[in-house]
Amino acid sequence: MTDQKVKSGKCACGAVTFKVKAPDTYGACHCEMCRRWCGGLWMGVVCDEIVEIDGPVEEWKSSNIASRGFCSSCGSSVWHKPKQSQNFTFGQGLFDDQKGWTLSREICTDDQPDHYALADKGQKAFTGWGTLMAVLTGRLPK
Repeated sequence: MTDQKVKSGKCACGAVTFKVKAPDTYGACHCEMCRRWCGGLWMGVVCDEIVEIDGPVEEWKSSNIASRGFCSSCGSSVWHKPKQSQNFTFGQGLFDDQKGWTLSREICTDDQPDHYALADKGQKAFTGWGTLMAVLTGRLPK
């Protein structure tokens, strides 16, 4: 993982708060499940460690490969966790400090609808579920 700093965030209603060790980079996932879960592409920060999390987080087993956490008060999408990884991916928009972030990769670009595109194409783009799992488990090819 890249350099990790303790960062804080919260859900829309503020009932769920968290502190995690996180880099200044995030990825965007275009898969259908992520789009249905959060109403658009999922922009997530892969975190090495949860320092603390408080509030009414409910866990939903969204598939046989991952589960997702959400606030049971307001419904905000909070985290995604693959079964094969110890890392959680927290929603980038939940972090309190929004300065200094870099979009570093896009995944499941083969599932991306044709009606939107991200403006900066300097990030890496990958297709398929195998690459998705490599990103989420920290085993992405260089």
